[in-house]
Amino acid sequence: MHETEPTTTREHTIALELKALAQQAREALITALESDPPAAITALESANDPLTRIGELAHQHDFINLPVIDDVQRDVDRLACSLYRQGACDSLDQATRSAFVDRHAKALTAQDGIGPVSARKLFAHGISDLEQLRALGPDGLDSVEGLSAATLARIKANI
Repeated sequence: MHETEPTTTREHTIALELKALAQQAREALITALESDPPAAITALESANDPLTRIGELAHQHDFINLPVIDDVQRDVDRLACSLYRQGACDSLDQATRSAFVDRHAKALTAQDGIGPVSARKLFAHGISDLEQLRALGPDGLDSVEGLSAATLARIKANI
């Protein structure tokens, strides 16, 4: 039998924090999935803080290996995009709506040629991540309203 090294107090404390954060995020996401679109937005946003903190902890400590956190964030962004397209953000003021879109379209800005303005337009079209963008393909980009010819060319060249 192979014995493992005992967990340090610091690692144990961080593990307990991760567990509590994961539970908070889980409860908020379940509420978001079970709620009507406007209430789902509120629940989804309350999941954002614990998910962000989990990501921060994972990046700060090399003993934390949570590759699934990127998948969870992608799925949260996709849910946010779906809710947005259903009109769940229509009652929000412009600043709050813009902050919501910017937060959940941020993954798109990792692609060359996509800045925040283009990411917002893609998000409004139903695209919240690079995987969806690649699935749309160069020809599908032509149906995205509001992208200039130069922006379309840059994005098409990079997907």
